[in-house]
Amino acid sequence: MATKHLVLVAACFMLSLTAVSGLQAVNGRIKITIGTASGCGDTMRFITNQLSEAYSLYGQFLDIEFVPWGRTVWNDNGFTCQFLENDCWANRLHRCVLDRLKGNQDAQVHYMTCEFTSPYPAFGQGTYICAQAVGVNLIDIDHCVNNPGDELDVAARDASAAPMQAINFVPYIVFNDAIDTDLHFAALSRLSSMICFALSEDPATGISSCTI
Repeated sequence: MATKHLVLVAACFMLSLTAVSGLQAVNGRIKITIGTASGCGDTMRFITNQLSEAYSLYGQFLDIEFVPWGRTVWNDNGFTCQFLENDCWANRLHRCVLDRLKGNQDAQVHYMTCEFTSPYPAFGQGTYICAQAVGVNLIDIDHCVNNPGDELDVAARDASAAPMQAINFVPYIVFNDAIDTDLHFAALSRLSSMICFALSEDPATGISSCTI
């Protein structure tokens, strides 16, 4: 009886974790959209402390989308960014490189991890070191960076509008295209755990043994 009681308690505990998290996989996959800003310390910490680990563990089940925009304001006078000119320049670089890496998610994640790891090559040093590391054409990238105001900027601005209005935090984290402030803030500190429990609900993933 005691063993049966413990099993029931454990099962209820697992269910309660899922209910609290609220995150669910869709056909065995989870889409994560991350709104970033190149000079933002919270973005740096999230990518290096949360996303890197989660992707190394569960990357095969994840669809990652980065939106390098942050709190950028774009009007007739140009771009104004939260962390000043370096932030605007590096955000634009991120948009250009990510666009050239479409279809290669591993390279996109590797690139953004590089950019948000000290010494933060684009924002902190104004270099193309991380772009070079993922093998994009630097002449093409340089041309892209120096010709802003195109569809890449429009797409990032439009994609950021609703999440920033609702969450008002950088980085914003959106799962499966559904804005949820509670899930966003939970992901800042326990992304891997959230993903594990969500995937474990689908037996086809083979994921189990999750911890908080």
